[in-house]
Amino acid sequence: MSRRRKKVIAAVAIVTLVPILAWWGLYHFGFVSLPGEPLEPPFNLSDRIVTIDVEKNSDGELVATFDGWEEGDETLTAEQFYKEIYNRKRGQSALYRWLDVTSTAGLLWILFGFAGQAVFMGRMIVQWQASEKAKRSVVPPVFWWMSLLGSTMLMIYFVWRKEPVGFLGQSTGWFIYIRNLWLIHGQK
Repeated sequence: MSRRRKKVIAAVAIVTLVPILAWWGLYHFGFVSLPGEPLEPPFNLSDRIVTIDVEKNSDGELVATFDGWEEGDETLTAEQFYKEIYNRKRGQSALYRWLDVTSTAGLLWILFGFAGQAVFMGRMIVQWQASEKAKRSVVPPVFWWMSLLGSTMLMIYFVWRKEPVGFLGQSTGWFIYIRNLWLIHGQK
Protein backbone atom coordinates (compact mmCIF):
# COMPACT_ATOMS: atom_id res chain seq x y z
CA MET A 1 0.00 0.00 0.00
CA SER A 2 1.39 3.39 -0.96
CA ARG A 3 2.36 6.00 1.62
CA ARG A 4 -0.21 8.45 0.27
CA ARG A 5 -3.01 5.89 0.51
CA LYS A 6 -2.06 5.14 4.12
CA LYS A 7 -2.22 8.86 4.92
CA VAL A 8 -5.68 9.15 3.36
CA ILE A 9 -6.95 6.13 5.30
CA ALA A 10 -5.49 7.53 8.54
CA ALA A 11 -7.08 10.95 7.88
CA VAL A 12 -10.49 9.38 7.17
CA ALA A 13 -10.22 7.29 10.34
CA ILE A 14 -9.33 10.35 12.42
CA VAL A 15 -12.08 12.50 10.92
CA THR A 16 -14.58 9.70 11.56
CA LEU A 17 -13.49 8.44 14.99
CA VAL A 18 -12.40 11.58 16.87
CA PRO A 19 -15.83 13.29 16.83
CA ILE A 20 -17.50 10.05 17.92
CA LEU A 21 -14.98 9.67 20.75
CA ALA A 22 -15.45 13.34 21.72
CA TRP A 23 -19.21 12.83 21.92
CA TRP A 24 -18.75 9.63 23.92
CA GLY A 25 -16.54 11.56 26.37
CA LEU A 26 -19.16 14.28 26.75
CA TYR A 27 -21.80 11.57 27.28
CA HIS A 28 -19.64 9.66 29.75
CA PHE A 29 -19.15 12.75 31.94
CA GLY A 30 -22.85 13.60 31.83
CA PHE A 31 -22.75 16.71 29.64
CA VAL A 32 -24.99 15.26 26.92
CA SER A 33 -27.41 12.36 26.43
CA LEU A 34 -27.72 9.90 23.59
CA PRO A 35 -30.18 10.91 20.87
CA GLY A 36 -33.63 9.51 21.64
CA GLU A 37 -32.60 8.39 25.12
CA PRO A 38 -35.49 8.75 27.58
CA LEU A 39 -34.92 11.03 30.53
CA GLU A 40 -34.78 9.15 33.81
CA PRO A 41 -34.35 10.91 37.14
CA PRO A 42 -32.06 12.34 38.21
CA PHE A 43 -31.70 14.68 35.25
CA ASN A 44 -31.10 18.32 34.67
CA LEU A 45 -32.91 20.83 32.47
CA SER A 46 -30.69 23.82 32.13
CA ASP A 47 -30.53 27.18 30.43
CA ARG A 48 -26.97 27.27 31.78
CA ILE A 49 -28.00 29.97 34.27
CA VAL A 50 -31.30 28.59 35.48
CA THR A 51 -31.08 24.91 36.37
CA ILE A 52 -33.92 22.52 37.13
CA ASP A 53 -32.82 19.28 38.77
CA VAL A 54 -35.40 16.50 38.81
CA GLU A 55 -34.89 13.65 41.26
CA LYS A 56 -36.89 11.03 43.11
CA ASN A 57 -37.32 11.73 46.80
CA SER A 58 -37.32 9.07 49.54
CA ASP A 59 -41.01 8.32 48.81
CA GLY A 60 -40.27 7.71 45.11
CA GLU A 61 -42.01 10.91 43.97
CA LEU A 62 -40.42 13.21 41.43
CA VAL A 63 -39.21 16.48 42.94
CA ALA A 64 -37.88 19.41 40.92
CA THR A 65 -35.38 21.83 42.39
CA PHE A 66 -35.13 25.24 40.71
CA ASP A 67 -31.71 26.79 41.13
CA GLY A 68 -30.95 30.28 39.87
CA TRP A 69 -34.46 31.71 39.60
CA GLU A 70 -35.07 35.17 40.98
CA GLU A 71 -36.97 33.80 43.97
CA GLY A 72 -34.04 31.63 45.01
CA ASP A 73 -33.85 27.88 45.31
CA GLU A 74 -37.17 26.08 45.55
CA THR A 75 -38.16 22.43 45.76
CA LEU A 76 -41.41 21.66 43.97
CA THR A 77 -43.66 18.65 43.59
CA ALA A 78 -44.50 17.42 40.08
CA GLU A 79 -47.77 19.41 40.06
CA GLN A 80 -46.08 22.59 41.33
CA PHE A 81 -43.31 22.05 38.78
CA TYR A 82 -45.83 21.88 35.94
CA LYS A 83 -47.63 25.01 37.13
CA GLU A 84 -44.33 26.89 37.51
CA ILE A 85 -43.21 26.00 33.97
CA TYR A 86 -46.65 26.89 32.59
CA ASN A 87 -46.69 30.26 34.35
CA ARG A 88 -43.13 31.12 33.31
CA LYS A 89 -43.77 30.17 29.67
CA ARG A 90 -46.98 32.19 29.63
CA GLY A 91 -45.18 35.21 31.11
CA GLN A 92 -42.31 35.15 28.58
CA SER A 93 -42.02 37.39 25.57
CA ALA A 94 -42.82 35.93 22.17
CA LEU A 95 -39.11 36.09 21.27
CA TYR A 96 -38.12 33.97 24.27
CA ARG A 97 -40.84 31.42 23.48
CA TRP A 98 -39.89 31.34 19.78
CA LEU A 99 -36.20 30.80 20.59
CA ASP A 100 -37.09 28.35 23.41
CA VAL A 101 -35.02 30.10 26.09
CA THR A 102 -35.92 31.14 29.61
CA SER A 103 -33.39 33.86 30.40
CA THR A 104 -31.24 36.64 29.01
CA ALA A 105 -28.27 34.28 29.22
CA GLY A 106 -30.14 31.83 26.99
CA LEU A 107 -30.81 34.64 24.52
CA LEU A 108 -27.10 35.54 24.53
CA TRP A 109 -26.23 31.90 23.77
CA ILE A 110 -28.63 31.96 20.81
CA LEU A 111 -26.96 35.15 19.55
CA PHE A 112 -23.57 33.45 19.95
CA GLY A 113 -24.84 30.56 17.80
CA PHE A 114 -26.11 32.97 15.14
CA ALA A 115 -22.73 34.76 15.16
CA GLY A 116 -20.94 31.43 14.67
CA GLN A 117 -23.26 30.61 11.78
CA ALA A 118 -22.64 34.07 10.25
CA VAL A 119 -18.86 33.57 10.41
CA PHE A 120 -19.24 30.09 8.93
CA MET A 121 -21.46 31.39 6.12
CA GLY A 122 -19.22 34.43 5.55
CA ARG A 123 -16.36 32.17 4.52
CA MET A 124 -18.28 31.29 1.35
CA ILE A 125 -18.66 34.98 0.47
CA VAL A 126 -14.91 35.50 0.98
CA GLN A 127 -14.13 32.50 -1.25
CA TRP A 128 -16.57 33.68 -3.90
CA GLN A 129 -15.05 37.19 -3.96
CA ALA A 130 -11.50 35.77 -4.20
CA SER A 131 -12.56 33.54 -7.10
CA GLU A 132 -14.26 36.40 -8.93
CA LYS A 133 -11.18 38.57 -8.52
CA ALA A 134 -8.86 35.81 -9.82
CA LYS A 135 -11.32 34.71 -12.55
CA ARG A 136 -10.83 31.09 -11.41
CA SER A 137 -11.72 29.01 -8.38
CA VAL A 138 -9.54 30.08 -5.43
CA VAL A 139 -9.65 29.17 -1.76
CA PRO A 140 -7.79 31.85 0.23
CA PRO A 141 -6.32 31.06 3.67
CA VAL A 142 -8.88 33.33 5.36
CA PHE A 143 -11.54 30.84 4.17
CA TRP A 144 -9.96 28.15 6.35
CA TRP A 145 -9.53 30.53 9.31
CA MET A 146 -13.20 31.56 9.09
CA SER A 147 -14.18 27.87 8.78
CA LEU A 148 -12.22 27.05 11.92
CA LEU A 149 -13.59 29.99 13.92
CA GLY A 150 -17.21 29.48 12.82
CA SER A 151 -17.01 25.73 13.38
CA THR A 152 -15.53 26.19 16.87
CA MET A 153 -18.24 28.68 17.83
CA LEU A 154 -20.94 26.34 16.55
CA MET A 155 -19.47 23.33 18.38
CA ILE A 156 -19.51 25.32 21.64
CA TYR A 157 -23.10 26.34 20.94
CA PHE A 158 -24.15 22.75 20.13
CA VAL A 159 -22.62 21.47 23.39
CA TRP A 160 -24.64 24.12 25.26
CA ARG A 161 -27.80 23.03 23.39
CA LYS A 162 -26.91 19.34 23.93
CA GLU A 163 -27.26 18.77 20.18
CA PRO A 164 -25.17 15.78 19.02
CA VAL A 165 -25.97 16.04 15.28
CA GLY A 166 -24.73 19.62 14.96
CA PHE A 167 -21.70 18.94 17.14
CA LEU A 168 -20.61 15.91 15.13
CA GLY A 169 -21.27 17.72 11.84
CA GLN A 170 -19.03 20.64 12.80
CA SER A 171 -16.33 18.61 14.52
CA THR A 172 -15.54 16.46 11.48
CA GLY A 173 -14.85 19.54 9.36
CA TRP A 174 -12.84 21.10 12.17
CA PHE A 175 -9.94 18.66 11.66
CA ILE A 176 -9.96 19.30 7.92
CA TYR A 177 -9.72 23.07 8.48
CA ILE A 178 -6.75 22.62 10.83
CA ARG A 179 -5.03 20.29 8.37
CA ASN A 180 -5.48 22.74 5.48
CA LEU A 181 -4.08 25.60 7.58
CA TRP A 182 -1.17 23.38 8.54
CA LEU A 183 -0.48 22.62 4.87
CA ILE A 184 -0.78 26.31 3.86
CA HIS A 185 1.58 27.53 6.57
CA GLY A 186 3.95 24.58 6.01
CA GLN A 187 4.48 25.70 2.40
CA LYS A 188 5.86 29.07 3.49
